[in-house]
Amino acid sequence: MKAIAAVAGALLLAACGSLPATSSSASSPSSSSSTLQAVVVASELVVGKQQRVPIGITDHNTPVSDATVHVRSFVLNGSTGTFKGESDAPFKGEGLQGAGSYVAHLDFDKAGDWGVEVTASRPNGARMTARLPMNVLALPVVPGVGQPAPVTHNPTVKDVADVETIDSGRPPDDMHQLSIADAIQQHRPALVIFATPAFCTSNMCGPEVKAVQTLEPAYRGQLAFIHVEIYRDYKPDPSKRQLAQTVVDWRLQTEPWVFLIDSRGVIQSRFEGATASDELKAAIDQLLH
Repeated sequence: MKAIAAVAGALLLAACGSLPATSSSASSPSSSSSTLQAVVVASELVVGKQQRVPIGITDHNTPVSDATVHVRSFVLNGSTGTFKGESDAPFKGEGLQGAGSYVAHLDFDKAGDWGVEVTASRPNGARMTARLPMNVLALPVVPGVGQPAPVTHNPTVKDVADVETIDSGRPPDDMHQLSIADAIQQHRPALVIFATPAFCTSNMCGPEVKAVQTLEPAYRGQLAFIHVEIYRDYKPDPSKRQLAQTVVDWRLQTEPWVFLIDSRGVIQSRFEGATASDELKAAIDQLLH
């Protein structure tokens, strides 16, 4: 496995982990001689308004959360770029045990080659400007907002004798009561988290699961909480683990992911990588009201 981020080893605060038998790419950032580095930590960005763009910042290869970050976007045409928009990128780390990412929201009005100019400054005086190329897709590979959620039958506690075979976290969490198909067929809004606490290449799956769990008490009566383990057949021999069928059906190439699905079975929000609990709460409130 290898992480998406070009500096993934240092960007565990925000990087998404790549799953096996897939490929992802990230271009090395072009930046000044500053000790700060930046990287966009998303495996796919799609056309649309106010798209979430998570960014990781390191200083001397150590993740930092105290930077002031601003992002400008450009459509690229060869070596030239046309300015399209800009956004502050505040650090979002609530519920993530010290981890997180800087999150910008940008409009992408066409597919193709884009770039972002990321400026960052820290209280210690360190400053950076980095220009990062990226590709914006016309349509998502992973199921996207406005699309029907795949009606998948991920295993639940009713299907297995040992919940540890469908949740690599120790102890397993309590989000294995319903399958995605169950929630859709019952017309229940659902939060679905794809994560593998024991095998996550980015080290973000465990913190993301815990961030989701902090929201359960307030929303359990209105929202189904569903955790899909990324792997199967990891017990008793983890070396024999394979991707779970639900992960294949959802065409996921990284982990963790969180999806919010409405009562009609339509995806209303999706989040890749480290996602703070306050980001999720805002999206849940929008879903339910």
